[in-house]
Order: sequence, then C-alpha cells, then structure tokens
Amino acid sequence: MVDREGLRAFSELQERDEALFFTGRTAYINHIQKACADSVKKRQAKRPITSATRLFYGAPGAGKTSFLTELKKRAQCGDLGTSVPHIMSVNHTRLSNEKDLVLEMAQHLETDGVFRTIAQEQVGMGANILSILKGSIQHTQTRHPPDATFGQLSALYKALKHQRPILLCVDEIQNIEPDAKAMLSLLHEGNHGLPIIPVYAGLGNSLNLLMDHGVSRPVSGYIHSVGALAPHEAKECVEWMLKAFDVDMTDAEDNWPEILAQCSDCWPQHLHNGMRALAQELIHPTVNGRLSAVSLKRVSNTERAFRHEAYSWRISEMISNHRTFVGHIMQQIVTSSPTRLEARQMIEDVDKLTPHKLPAEMTAIRFLNHLVQRGLLQEFNQRDDPELFLGGVIKCPIPSLATYVMQYGGIDPGSSPLPLNNLRTGIKRC
Repeated sequence: MVDREGLRAFSELQERDEALFFTGRTAYINHIQKACADSVKKRQAKRPITSATRLFYGAPGAGKTSFLTELKKRAQCGDLGTSVPHIMSVNHTRLSNEKDLVLEMAQHLETDGVFRTIAQEQVGMGANILSILKGSIQHTQTRHPPDATFGQLSALYKALKHQRPILLCVDEIQNIEPDAKAMLSLLHEGNHGLPIIPVYAGLGNSLNLLMDHGVSRPVSGYIHSVGALAPHEAKECVEWMLKAFDVDMTDAEDNWPEILAQCSDCWPQHLHNGMRALAQELIHPTVNGRLSAVSLKRVSNTERAFRHEAYSWRISEMISNHRTFVGHIMQQIVTSSPTRLEARQMIEDVDKLTPHKLPAEMTAIRFLNHLVQRGLLQEFNQRDDPELFLGGVIKCPIPSLATYVMQYGGIDPGSSPLPLNNLRTGIKRC
C-alpha cells in the first residue's frame, strides 16, 4: 500500500531541509574514504602528520550540503571503509578562534566516547590534559574558562591505541571571516598534531577566498566541482523515492524517472523539487497513489513553481535594480564561456555600450563576484587543478537559470548578444 503520510511529509519539505534521497558522487565518496585510509597508514608508520584542504564547490542547489550530510551518515554506519573517521560539522564562524574550535572538537570526541577510551587504555596518561579539556568544556560559559589548544588535544589524542582520522566538515565556506586566515592555514598545512582532514563546501568563488585566507598551496586533485548528476543517477534517485513510498511503477505508461531526470536537467535541487511535485500529485484525491493517474501537466506546473521560487531567491536587490544589465551579461556569458578576465571586460563593455550601467561605485570584478556569490554564475575548471583554476571559464551552471535571468531582465534568450568582440581584442586567455 502506498505510504501516503510519507509522501505528504516529503512533499512538504523546504529548500533547506535535509534531502531524503542521495545518489551519485561515488568518486567524491571514494576520495574521502582513501583520505581516511591514508591518514591511518601515516600514523601507523609514525610518519609526520600532513594535511590538505578538500574543497567541493558549486552553485546553490548542486548538492554540496547533501554530500556532507551523506559523509556523516556513512561514517556513523561504518560505510567509509575500515578507517572509520570521527566526523564533525562545524560552522564557519568557529574557524576564527583556536580555543572555540578545539573545545568543539573536544566536545565531539567526548560524545564519541574518545575520552572514556583513553581512560581505559592509558590509566593516568594525559590525566592533566584530560582535566583541562573537560574543565574547559564544562565552563565555556564562565567568565574565565581554561584555555584549550591544539597541542593539548593532540597530546590527549596520542594516548589512543587506534587514532581514527577526524573529518572536519564546514559548509558555506565562502562566508569565512578575514580573521580565520591563521586557522585555515594551520588546518591546511597540518601543523596541529592531529589527523584532521578539512572538508569544505562552498560556492564557485570559494577557492579564491580560501587562497586569500591562508590556503596558499591547494593540492591538485583535492578540489572538486559539484554539479549536475549523471542521467542514470538522477533516474536512480527517482526510482529509489518511488520504491521507498511503495508506489507501484508497473501500471504507469509514463517513465517518471526518465521524465523527472530530463525536466530537472539532472540538477539535484530541481530533481528534489520534481520529486516533491510528483509526491504532491500522488496524494491528490483523484490520483490516490496511482502512478498511472498522475497528471504530467500538474507535476510540471508545480515543479516550475518550485524552480522559480528557488531562482527568485538568488535575485538580490542589486541584481533586481540592474536586471537588464545582468540579462545582457548573462547572454554574453552563455554564448562565449569567457575567462574571468574576459568576463570582467564584457561587464565593462556592456557598461560602455548600453544605457544600462554598473551599480554606482562598484567595479566590474566586484559585480562579477556578486553574480558568482548569488549562484547565477560559476567558475569552472575541467581538471580541478588549482594552478589552472584562476584561468577557468565562467558559465551559468544551469541552462534554465540562464533563461530565467535573461527573461527577468527583458532580454530575449533567442536574440543575438551585443557585438562586443571588437572591444575584446588583445585579451589573452589565462
């Protein structure tokens, strides 16, 4: 029997609620699993602890938060191989102060039973350190809580016979504060004595920000662009959802996994909303859980409404006030995939050639960064090589988003873009 209550609850999920169904990202999961195994091998061989930042970047709705949540689930279930890590999610604001971060890590490790394990394995060893950290945890709200440092936590952690790696997951890393520079550098270089693997998720400009905040030598192969799912992964996600709610797929002529994968561009956020729309239709009184009775038109209209709601959230006041200018910029970018340097020049050229101008006192590069921060644009590097990243290309991550932005600005997506080529002569690709 169809799980009507489950479908109802799923259909009512909000944009920021945890996604119930996760597919794909196998290469990313394998990368983290290997990082955990390598960390354990290094400690067993008594080799120096080294670390390197892992960054998963992409536009809003690409599934970055879902990926971090999936890592946590798999770690808790022991599905990240034999080197099961401690995994903790930390707000980006915690990266500004060593004591705050160390105390949060200590609290997490205490919850995981690490302190109890140390007490059992090494009676008396690290007792002073243990009391300092536990005292800090218990008195974080007092006026003068004890100090807590990475050195203290490292000495405590070394008392363990089996020192599991620590996955330090930070979402929305693009919002880091300038005073986090020293902490980001410390975590990246690994000079803290702990097997910490920093895993950050953020928007398309996150690597530039990390490099400005102390991550001076990003490691090739550790920077990953998160985007659309493969078609078979998107279809698998829909099949999983239908199976989870006991929906009979045998009596339907329409191939709903195929339909939702195509109409969503395999973009995780749109796929999620498409499945929500299908769930909403399945509990409609005239459908009563029968997939064969589902109205494709109603599902499409609901999904489109969800999509436009998500897109409208990306339109800041600045973008709204300069919508035609932004529409011209989007049209230029989708037809040429420029480098960052070329995109900046395009913005300056549109400002010169049209009555639509840059916001007052804003440079072209700042305006470009704003469009990236709002998720309208993303900087792509096909090989995820940090040395080439700054020379990557600027694109709109989703075709339907580009269309939405152009139409929002009164620009016909089928029209010819402004002839700017004559103004871009001499620009070299980075």
